[in-house]
Amino acid sequence: MLQQKVKNFKIKKISEIEHESLIEFYFKVFPERDKRLINNFQWCYRDGYNNLEPIVIEIENQIIGHAGLIPIEFKINGKRNLAIWFTDFVILPEFRGKGYGKILTNEWMKLCPFQITFCNNASLRIFKKLGWKENLDFERIVIPINHLKFIPIVKKFDLSNINKSFKNLFTKKIKKQSSFREFSLLEKKISHLVSLDNKKNIDKSVHVVRDENWFEWRLLRCPYKENIHLFEYENDILVAHSIQKDNLKRLNVVYCTSNSNSEIFKLLKLWCSDNDVDYIWHIQNKKILDKKLDIFSSKKKINFAFFLNDNSLNQTLQNGIDFQAIDSDNDY
Repeated sequence: MLQQKVKNFKIKKISEIEHESLIEFYFKVFPERDKRLINNFQWCYRDGYNNLEPIVIEIENQIIGHAGLIPIEFKINGKRNLAIWFTDFVILPEFRGKGYGKILTNEWMKLCPFQITFCNNASLRIFKKLGWKENLDFERIVIPINHLKFIPIVKKFDLSNINKSFKNLFTKKIKKQSSFREFSLLEKKISHLVSLDNKKNIDKSVHVVRDENWFEWRLLRCPYKENIHLFEYENDILVAHSIQKDNLKRLNVVYCTSNSNSEIFKLLKLWCSDNDVDYIWHIQNKKILDKKLDIFSSKKKINFAFFLNDNSLNQTLQNGIDFQAIDSDNDY
């Protein structure tokens, strides 16, 4: 019965689909997405790296499903290993529950033997049925800076002076250091970022490879690079993405060479207070940093799942892997 329902499907790479048809599909299934991202889908999927690209499932020349990917490399005990993030998995509503999602996932899993994803609960249940393992140690952290913006009764009033006093009361005053500064992407050489990242990972048996190719793709070719902020303090670098939405200004901390207990992170909070940022958003692995949050901060669990042919690495991935918001598609 299932075979009859799915017998006319075709699996194709996105490079085999007409550009206009693909853009039309993306606007249909991702209506809330920034148009810059839809029009730069090749960047979103790091298209072509190691000849990898997303795939779609078609019926009668109509795209009914999509499985995106972002290729990266892990260094495991000194050896580089290719892996892919599973992103933007979607089946059109009228074709769900007929087996197309499982077919597309199985075809996607053939692209690379090492697969990873951040996913929702529904997807996690499907992945576990396909033999994926899980790690539930990742959290999304929200740190309010402009606290009054989050109190509904005062949202409609202009309380800028009170807001400023309130922020000064609850933002820990840290003496500004002359060495804490913001710089542009063009000011700082990519090789410097690579060097600091390498130092951060020097004692780790497993870590993400963030080399010059990776940083150039992720930052220099980013379609929203005008909203990227880079900060430096002593030997640490912090990368953040500012977003204005629903009358709130948030700062996504997407990458940092240190943890959220570090001085550069504390100085960033003061910078946010001075620059009218309403809240900070970042991702952490609580096994690497299980920090007690202040009274106003909140956290939410993120599902991380993975599948790889080498079972000896399962325990390693279930322990402390330093994924940040810059990895996968969490930031955008």
